[in-house]
Amino acid sequence: MERLEPLRVLVTGGAGFIGAHLVELLVRKKYDVTVIDIQNPCKSYFFLKSLDKKTNYQIIDITKREKVEAVFASVSPTYVIHLAALPIVQEAYDNPYDVFKTNIMGTVHVLEACRRTAGIQGILVASSDKAYGKTTKPYTEESPLKGDHPYDVSKSCTDLIAQTYGKTYGLPVIVTRFGNVFGEGDIHFDRIIPGICKALITNSVLEVRSDGTYIRDYVYVKDIALATAFLIRHMKRTAGQAFNISSDNNFSVLDLIKNTEKILKKHIHYTILNSAKSEIPYQHLNDNKIRALGWKNTHSLRRGLQQTYVWYKKTQSYR
Repeated sequence: MERLEPLRVLVTGGAGFIGAHLVELLVRKKYDVTVIDIQNPCKSYFFLKSLDKKTNYQIIDITKREKVEAVFASVSPTYVIHLAALPIVQEAYDNPYDVFKTNIMGTVHVLEACRRTAGIQGILVASSDKAYGKTTKPYTEESPLKGDHPYDVSKSCTDLIAQTYGKTYGLPVIVTRFGNVFGEGDIHFDRIIPGICKALITNSVLEVRSDGTYIRDYVYVKDIALATAFLIRHMKRTAGQAFNISSDNNFSVLDLIKNTEKILKKHIHYTILNSAKSEIPYQHLNDNKIRALGWKNTHSLRRGLQQTYVWYKKTQSYR
């Protein structure tokens, strides 16, 4: 990765799961990184890697517009990467107001701060594959954004708002849409891969919230971090566009369980709850667009799952 000059990068949600891996990459490359996020658990990847001591870490809620703008004024970032969001579909179903406030208005606050800050050369806003809504075909970047449940709609709006600030105010905005991200540091154990790891480590039964047939892409978190840095590095070619980021690992939940058993050489005990609400049955991202620029995955499913399992076993306590 080439150096970004000057070196000031502000990452919202930088203490979270994906953000921590991106921040780790930027810190390793000697960038001056500011992280704004809400409080995160002490056993999160961010704190276990002591990234709070290697960055300008500020505990700020992006729903507080004045505080967001104050950070931008003090830091004067050159690049902004907006990852902060409420990411859990079930929580969005239970508390739609909170997810709309954070994911929609929080994004507006960040982009307003960008609009009012001179010298910003690049902005990346993380949307989601959920922004596309339901389909029976792979999504391309030209597929319509038509989420119809709270989390999905919040990401459709995030996406469109980012595009609006780019087109209306001339901000150099990139939008990214990820598949299902897995890896070290995801402590939301109701997600399938963290849930599998916890069940194996504690010798307990994995509870599958869906009927097991839901199909998703699974992409390793460090590939997401590398892709994000790649797009920022190519800002002159990528500004004003959206990019899908995923992998060739497209499985149903039950097929993922079978593959994980083969890779880890362990039997997974599971039960089907079929209790999931507001989930999309089929999702698959066509990410040929970013691949045409030269990006590619660097981690196989095997390697990613093995490293992820080891991390959970070494770092997490399950009481």
